[in-house]
Amino acid sequence: MSNTPMTASIPPLNQAPEPAALLSFRRPGPGYRLAFVSIPVLLQDVLKASVGNAFRTSPPRVFAPQDFHEHFLGPDELAHLNGFKALKKQVEWMAGRYAAKQLAGRFLEHRPPLARTRVAYRPKGAPYFSDNPALCLSISHSGDLAVAGMGLTPSSILGVDIEQIRPESRSTLLRTAFSPREIQALEPLDDAALFRCWTAKEAYLKYIGLGFHESLKRVEILNDTLFHDGHPVPSLSLSSHQPFPGYVFAMVS
Repeated sequence: MSNTPMTASIPPLNQAPEPAALLSFRRPGPGYRLAFVSIPVLLQDVLKASVGNAFRTSPPRVFAPQDFHEHFLGPDELAHLNGFKALKKQVEWMAGRYAAKQLAGRFLEHRPPLARTRVAYRPKGAPYFSDNPALCLSISHSGDLAVAGMGLTPSSILGVDIEQIRPESRSTLLRTAFSPREIQALEPLDDAALFRCWTAKEAYLKYIGLGFHESLKRVEILNDTLFHDGHPVPSLSLSSHQPFPGYVFAMVS
């Protein structure tokens, strides 16, 4: 496939999942599945321990199995969760892991129990299911949302990214994530357009398995075409959508 316009939406996401829903599955195309998780509902329905909206500025907590209504983390994962230095990081990791495990439990052939599903990481940071390393997995979170995407076959490769549109971050984002010619093109456009380009870059870097190991400025979105090191990237599909008001989601496959 060739690059698609940045404004093209993923058809199955035309009807946004209800914000009050904990979990929403979507089929963005043949061979791919997505799971969106509402972080506030996760904290309310899955956790017994009260966290509340102050988790973004709170110190870390020590979680135990009895703190969960739904046991989806194994002992080793609880130990990893308790190693984070901020409650915000704990909650975001928990939400991304929950989304990924729900995909595994619903779409992997052997449908493993959530607490037995393990997500490991490749040397450059790309996640994968330990029991199914050939299948592609991508995880993202921002604000009140987390999303995981998976390919159903080894040839179904994807990268996903979700970002909350934050106008106050505009100037910093332009300076740190975009090339001079991108800045020239983006300055007259609204914040949604800026964040669409940013999520597309992030999704592409996850697609190629590099994530934070590659500079965002080496990836450019110009005239609805994706460039890497100045060369147009062929044979991929790049789609963008707003699954909730105030959020932008991008997927590269």
